[in-house]
Order: sequence, then structure tokens, then C-alpha cells
Amino acid sequence: MGNNQLPFNEKDIKRVLGSPEGQQILALLNRDGGQTLRSAADALKSGNAEEAKRIISPIMESKEAAALISRLNRP
Repeated sequence: MGNNQLPFNEKDIKRVLGSPEGQQILALLNRDGGQTLRSAADALKSGNAEEAKRIISPIMESKEAAALISRLNRP
């Protein structure tokens, strides 16, 4: 996968963001006033998905985020 390809599509994004778990993940990413989320979005806009992953990785690897992701991944 190149830097311009993402491992999800618009349908996936809508499903996740429309869920309670997705909303909680967004809240985690906005704890710093949204700076982390803005930085990751800027990296994506520039075509640098790897940089976006690096930016959000510390938050997404937290126990709280891991539990939310686990619930999202359940069938």
C-alpha cells in the first residue's frame, strides 16, 4: 500500500464514526483540543498516511482506545 492509499473506505468511516465507540475514539483524539486530529488530517491531505499513523499511534495504542477498537471489530 502506497502513502496515498488508506486501509479503509468511505463506508467504513461512516460506520465507525456513526457508532458510540467511534465517537469515543474521536473524543480521545480531541483531548488536546484537536491538535492531534488536525495534525493527522494534515498529513493525510499531504498524502502521508504513514505520518498520520505515527501521529495518532500513541493515543490509538492506549488501553482505552484498544478496548474501543476491539468492540468495533466484533461482528
